[in-house]
Amino acid sequence: MGITYLHAYIKRPEQMQSLQLYEQKLETISSKKVNEEYYVSGRASQNNNLEITYDFVTIDDVKEILSKQNIGWNEISKNRLVGHDYDTNVYIELFKERGSNKVIVILQKRN
Repeated sequence: MGITYLHAYIKRPEQMQSLQLYEQKLETISSKKVNEEYYVSGRASQNNNLEITYDFVTIDDVKEILSKQNIGWNEISKNRLVGHDYDTNVYIELFKERGSNKVIVILQKRN
């Protein structure tokens, strides 16, 4: 297990850089960003996540911007979409908070 953790730790800068590239793709709506958080998850902290919260943006707005990539989308519900970018192996989750105008984008790069 120590080797898995070490490998995830070494790969972290590369993974975070690919998530930041996605954030740059969302630059047109960056003025509506209200929160941004980096965190790790998964076994041995091998998944790097970037969670961005936007105010007064719809899920369709974000999906339209990101759909310029090779992304396969799966609609879980009216307020939740999950996607996978096959070129960069980044997982995307979009969901709207109930009772607010906020959309949360979670980008995940798995090791």
